[in-house]
Amino acid sequence: MSDSDAQAGIGTLIIFIAMVLVAAVAAAVLIQTSGVLQQKSQETGAQAIEEVSSNIGIENIVGHRSSASTNDLEYVNITVKVMAGAGDIDISQLRISIQNKTGRTDNIQYSATNLTSTTFTVTERRDEDDSYNTANSNYVINSGDLVTINLKPSIDFPAREPMRIELNPEHGAAVIKDLTTPASYGVDIYINLFP
Repeated sequence: MSDSDAQAGIGTLIIFIAMVLVAAVAAAVLIQTSGVLQQKSQETGAQAIEEVSSNIGIENIVGHRSSASTNDLEYVNITVKVMAGAGDIDISQLRISIQNKTGRTDNIQYSATNLTSTTFTVTERRDEDDSYNTANSNYVINSGDLVTINLKPSIDFPAREPMRIELNPEHGAAVIKDLTTPASYGVDIYINLFP
């Protein structure tokens, strides 16, 4: 065996070691990048699910007249719940819009005590864990809770009038309910609008 054969073997060994080192560095970079991408995709997926899922379900909508002789709704009460699989909902961040065929009131906001045409109040119906407690400034509803949103619209809703109500939670898709008031209110003070 000659010296030139030994030098060729050492050169090949150096090249082989260099290739192994480059491959190890490349593998480490790929593993780190895939870990970062996986974490980002999980975060994005969770945010997407939160944004597109409807968090609020409407149980019923009832109109309230001041007397049996008036042909308009003074109050609209919407009973809502948290949909299955949805997270907690902060009612104080909810925004509501209501409209008829000629007018619309946007950005109706929560108030713990004052019911006006631009604010709504909430009446607790069922809350086993006391997550909605105005005395403690807790305005959150969660799975199993049932509350009624009280509105005092500034626009008129006589009989046979189209009505649209939009509930826009802080997270998740808006819930839109289109309906028409009954053909006649009759002598009833409380008018069932939905279902």
